[in-house]
Formats: sequence, structure tokens, C-alpha cells
Amino acid sequence: MSERHEMILSGPAESGAEEWYCPACGRRILLRWPPDYEKLVLEQGDDAAIHVGGKGGLQVREATVAPAVAESTRGSDAQWLRDNGIDWDGKSA
Repeated sequence: MSERHEMILSGPAESGAEEWYCPACGRRILLRWPPDYEKLVLEQGDDAAIHVGGKGGLQVREATVAPAVAESTRGSDAQWLRDNGIDWDGKSA
């Protein structure tokens, strides 16, 4: 399992992007959020580590990979959306 490093928000860069820093390995990145998302790596740091972080009281601690939901389960979700007036897949009459 890869080592986990926590990124810290350093502050805004001159470009308006956010600068993030990893105190464990020195990784530095600039992030610009959607709709004009952009990520620029300034210092590579430890490429093998999983880098996480957060701001505004929200922090990502762990990510879990799960298999896709079976089609039979999605069918009931799609029906619920249709029953509530949401034409998710363009099949509502």
C-alpha cells in the first residue's frame, strides 16, 4: 500500500490558482478549480505517495474503489427519477 501524505494549502498564487505543499516530501502544485480546472506540478516530490488534502473544513482521508453498480440496481434508481419528474435518460413519456 502506498504511503499517504497530506497536502497543505499555502495560499493563492499570482495567477489566482491555489498553491498546495506537501511537508513530507516537498511536492508543490498549483490548482485552479472548475470551470477552468488546471493542475500544474511545480515540485514532483514522492510520486509513489498518495497525496490528499482539503480546505474549508473538508479533508479527504481515504478513497475506496468499488465496482460499478449492477444494471438491475440502476433500473430502480432510474424509475424513481422518472416517478419524481426527472427525465434522466430521456425515456420519460
